[in-house]
Amino acid sequence: MNGKLISAVHIYVLMIMSTGFMVHVLIIPVLLSTSNRDSWLSVIFSTIPFIGWILFVFYLYKKINRQPDILSLLRKKVRFKWINTLLTVILGSYFFLVAMITLKYTFIWAKGNYTLDTPDFVIIIMFALVCYFASSKGLLTISTISFLSLPIVSIFGFIVGIGNTPSKDYELLFPIFENGYSEFLQGILYSCSGLFDIVFLLFLTPFIKDKLKAKWLILTGIMLVFLILGPLTGALSEFGPHEAAKLRNPAYEEWRLLKIGEHITRLDFLSIFQWLSGAFVRISLSMFIAKKLFTYGRSSTWILPTLYLILFLGVYIPWDAHSFFLFIKNVYFPFNLGMQIGILLIFLLLIHSVGEQHGESTNEQS
Repeated sequence: MNGKLISAVHIYVLMIMSTGFMVHVLIIPVLLSTSNRDSWLSVIFSTIPFIGWILFVFYLYKKINRQPDILSLLRKKVRFKWINTLLTVILGSYFFLVAMITLKYTFIWAKGNYTLDTPDFVIIIMFALVCYFASSKGLLTISTISFLSLPIVSIFGFIVGIGNTPSKDYELLFPIFENGYSEFLQGILYSCSGLFDIVFLLFLTPFIKDKLKAKWLILTGIMLVFLILGPLTGALSEFGPHEAAKLRNPAYEEWRLLKIGEHITRLDFLSIFQWLSGAFVRISLSMFIAKKLFTYGRSSTWILPTLYLILFLGVYIPWDAHSFFLFIKNVYFPFNLGMQIGILLIFLLLIHSVGEQHGESTNEQS
């Protein structure tokens, strides 16, 4: 699958589904436990560096789009083969880690809410097999499923957001900066760690038929900000800052408040489709990129099954929900932000290296 497979609109949809899952599910509880009542302000102020990040990513995309493939450039321009191999392994392992964190969090949520009596290995293997099927079929399959799922996921989001309006008290969002500015600033870093996840699109440039547009990328980025801000302010206004900070899945808990009329309640089962759709896209896409990194330039049928086997074993290892949450808060998200910045720096160095070498060859010819 090395041809041009997907259009620009598929990239925007993949960003909303994959990064949207990150910011909607993983980031919100971390923001609430870190910044508490000021978390919604952290998200708003994180829009400033995020817009700059989008423009930087778009700049790199335009430079990369003139080249055959960023991964081929990596192999061509890095002088020492062991550095090339090390960078490929690090990047591939990063995307594998993204998939493992997503599947582990999804497993913990499912086990704690609606699969209490189901054996752990059944929950993990069934969902992993579905993701494996999509990863093996390729990017077009993942993109098509994302495109079909997004309207339903969006409708459900509007239902819970509007339906819970009577339960919201927006006065609970104030006063601000009760505990100073340090927690507010930490919240900006966590918010950026989630939003900067759009860097993955740089690994998909060889598969895009048409050109991405900066205005549509910015619009998609604003939608991602609202994907945090909506359920975050909802959790604060419905549960209060102190109770919301105790919740591990506030977006899911908001579904439990939803009622339609006097007799229709317990609509939280609708959130299962929302959650699993986002997790499915994020896992299958991350594993697809990881496979491409580990097998680029070679034909291998065993890499993807091996990666999914390791993924299953890694998620199956017992890890209680509280310590896992502390891990993603204190270790994973800071590491994730560092990796995203590191990826952009690698791309930037490669692009400038290509530009310099192109200039030297032009001078020699003249």
